[in-house]
Amino acid sequence: MTKIDIISGFLGAGKTTLIKKLLEEAFIGEKVVLIENEFGEIGIDGAILKDYEIEIKEMNSGCICCTIAGDFSSALKEILAFDNVDRIIIEPSGVGKLSDVINGCKRFLKEGSVELNICMTVVDAVKYKVYVKNFTEFYTNQLMNSKTIILSRSQNVKEEVLDTIINDIRKINPTAQIISTDWKELDGKKIRQIGESTNNAESVNSLMNQTEHIHGKHHHADEVFHVWGRETAKIFECNKVEAILKQLANMKGHVLRAKGIIRVEKKQWIQFDYVPNEVIIKEINPECTGRICVIGEQIDEVQLSELFGL
Repeated sequence: MTKIDIISGFLGAGKTTLIKKLLEEAFIGEKVVLIENEFGEIGIDGAILKDYEIEIKEMNSGCICCTIAGDFSSALKEILAFDNVDRIIIEPSGVGKLSDVINGCKRFLKEGSVELNICMTVVDAVKYKVYVKNFTEFYTNQLMNSKTIILSRSQNVKEEVLDTIINDIRKINPTAQIISTDWKELDGKKIRQIGESTNNAESVNSLMNQTEHIHGKHHHADEVFHVWGRETAKIFECNKVEAILKQLANMKGHVLRAKGIIRVEKKQWIQFDYVPNEVIIKEINPECTGRICVIGEQIDEVQLSELFGL
């Protein structure tokens, strides 16, 4: 039976990084298909994972909920038509609701054609307090519907802060397993083992019943969040990219996440990730075209276009 693994998490929590770790250390030799659901029309994460020997299906027209529920169902049906698929990894949008994803799988779970295997939410320990306060509806939905919760950047917060986060999560989800150890210290096989250890009929039925209960009353991501994305052939000056990204903190509205793959001088390419107060830039292999995606609240498209010179 094909396993479905859902790796959820709010914007910039580290979902793609965790998936890369699992592919490299835990899913070796398996036939894996990734359904990549990004909020907006510019896909970034699928391009980051293209070097792995997996099939990637990108769904960038909205979140897995009412807006693309039919497309998601069709994608699953198409994948399951092949007998040799061992595992389907679903990476929902950072502003998506985990209950929507589970509901999208429900038909196939009831038919017995798949099993809900790993259902994990990645939580940025550094930004947990701010995000759970400001985006409660989306954030707690991901937490309460998880079987396993893994804290990213846990090495960057004090022990007492970690304890407070764990206690808070326990109030939202009393039964989930919580991984608080820095995942660099854990082998991907260990993370997989923990994620799969709660797989029993009772836990799956609990998730299914819970999503039934809360599905009727919620906002959709496009009612709360705004996305700006561009494809571009522009060649950026490498030494100015970090300064551009740091200016996002001073833009109109509230920029929560920016990511991109762009060309810089000397025929080199870089990948960048931005969350408030943190910028990561690294060199990557050449891409077909550059792409930039910014997600936030009430962001100004004109201002962003001017900032990136597009």
